[in-house]
Amino acid sequence: MLPILIIMQLFLLDTSIATSPILNYNISRCYNSSLSSTYPLGSSYETNLNHLFSTLDSQISTAKHGFTTHKQESQNHDSAFGLAMCQGDLDSVDCRDCVQMASRQLPLLCPRAIQAILWKEQCMLRYSNESFFSVFQENPHEEVYNINNITTNISSWFKCLNDTLNEVILMAASNNSGYMYATKEAWYSPMNRNLFTLVQCTPDLSKENCTKCFSVAKSRIYNMSSRGGAVLMPSCTLRYEIYPFYDTSTLQDLAPPPNIAIFAYRGKKQKSATILVVAIIVPLAILGMLILSGIYLLKKKARKYPSRDFQNVFHDLATAESLMFELGVLEAATNNFSDDLKLGQGGFGSVYKGTLRNGQEVAVKRLSKISRQGVEEFKNEVVLIANLQHRNLVKLLGFCLAGEEMLLVYEFVPNKSLNYFLFNAGKQGELNWPMRYNIVKGIARGLLYLHEDSRPRIIHRDLKSGNILLDTNMNPKISDFGLARIFKVEQTEADTSRIVGTYGYMAPEYAMQGKFSVKSDVYSFGVLLLEIVSGKKISARFNPSGGGDLLTHAWKSLTEEKPLEFMDSTLTDSYSSIEVLRCIQIGLWCAQENTNERPTMSTVVLMLNDDSTTNTTPAPECPRSFYNTSMQSSFVSRFGQLSTTTTTSTTDSMCTDA
Repeated sequence: MLPILIIMQLFLLDTSIATSPILNYNISRCYNSSLSSTYPLGSSYETNLNHLFSTLDSQISTAKHGFTTHKQESQNHDSAFGLAMCQGDLDSVDCRDCVQMASRQLPLLCPRAIQAILWKEQCMLRYSNESFFSVFQENPHEEVYNINNITTNISSWFKCLNDTLNEVILMAASNNSGYMYATKEAWYSPMNRNLFTLVQCTPDLSKENCTKCFSVAKSRIYNMSSRGGAVLMPSCTLRYEIYPFYDTSTLQDLAPPPNIAIFAYRGKKQKSATILVVAIIVPLAILGMLILSGIYLLKKKARKYPSRDFQNVFHDLATAESLMFELGVLEAATNNFSDDLKLGQGGFGSVYKGTLRNGQEVAVKRLSKISRQGVEEFKNEVVLIANLQHRNLVKLLGFCLAGEEMLLVYEFVPNKSLNYFLFNAGKQGELNWPMRYNIVKGIARGLLYLHEDSRPRIIHRDLKSGNILLDTNMNPKISDFGLARIFKVEQTEADTSRIVGTYGYMAPEYAMQGKFSVKSDVYSFGVLLLEIVSGKKISARFNPSGGGDLLTHAWKSLTEEKPLEFMDSTLTDSYSSIEVLRCIQIGLWCAQENTNERPTMSTVVLMLNDDSTTNTTPAPECPRSFYNTSMQSSFVSRFGQLSTTTTTSTTDSMCTDA
């Protein structure tokens, strides 16, 4: 019996890993009632709005049911109405943290908007110049879905999902405590998993309006075959998943609804219960032995490729089960990785365009079989970006680990990378100034999300023009998270003996000492921003002696009051002189040698969205050069050594000539 129990423990351990919560998206959307509906800087409404956020932040900690409203007005009667609500399972500390983060995000995402709403995964923040308290509103709304679908037993899935949603809606709407929040689990036998559902109304609604809101939300689920999804509306939210996305432990303290029957085996039924337990345990024990045999074979196979650490990869990626693709599916999608479908090739492998059976276009990165560092990149990308969802980050759709093959599947971004347009003489003219400024702001928003709003916090470490992809509308998406690092909330800096990244974009403290932080990404952003303005690479030279690099050229253009001479000559008909000047200043400010002098990305986002003509950017210091005259764009190898043609020197730039 003991071996069976051990097998059962191993089996249950493996199951708990495979079904632990995976947040396939971080719901964060923002809407303005009108794109032209903005308030002027310094207005009384802006003052009232700032007071409103502060009040909501302080009230939410002690608010009943994690819900609070407030009206802020002044003598000018420029009132601001606000609402904050947390997911029902959150404790007061997490609720406060979520609302405080939302109150910092909302002004950045919707600069000077008169009306706006932000849904985060665990809380919602909303404000307006008109009262919306106790009013049922279904717009604006948003639907978000798990990227994976149910492919078998569709009809039984529909029935299970529909019945469970109907029950949880009834539970929430009929709650006499005024707490219009409920969760419900249902066993879905074809997958041997629980279905988890959650619905929540703003508690200021009437029961009738709450029920109506839930009905509208349920009717807006247009992809019921998805394994998970959420419908977000101003007055209510609805979500379902096949993993627990809320804290189930806190729900034990809540009294079960009166219409829910509780079954237990007693008396004569005890024998039946025993038979049932045996009937369950024996097949599971057999299955456990099969799993152990499979793991043994996997280990045996991995010994043939000791440099690839396949077993470690398998273990680390166990929680990403729902993101797995079969190798045959990706081979069919890419015509067996045909050269005709190759989008590009880098140090870690090739990227192919693919078309899945449902017609969806994807980009498939096939990691090189000879790169040990590719294993680390593979794990990083799956573990990190599987949980990151932002409009300015490329979306990871899944991965495949089969034999020697390691494949990453991304959303297909049709307009290639930023450097394809920036440094191609025939393409530069296609990026006019409004496009470039929009790209700059998008990259800044993506970095802000990584540094301050994602869970966990992420340092990218390889931000460059080649890692910025452009979608159909030329909106930027940060890609390639293979070198990214996770930071704890309280962590500000880390160091490494393995320097990885692209020389020229790397901050000096990282290139020379191995120290990195969010400010390292800020430095890279500054370099990238100056490249976008000038259309020149960081490695470009601007005088015959080769002593003036891009940073020095930008600084001299700024101090000599000739900033437009730094600008790409193809922009002569489309530029805004104020925005060009602002970008040069911000770029140099970000790329300062002293990390403490560099701004945070939240400050950068605010400045880029500042429509005023007043120059509030601090004067940047003279940059220093970290490039010798023979270097063009040397790459720091993934093995932590500079390429043999690269030498590093720290010399004063030509600032004294200005």
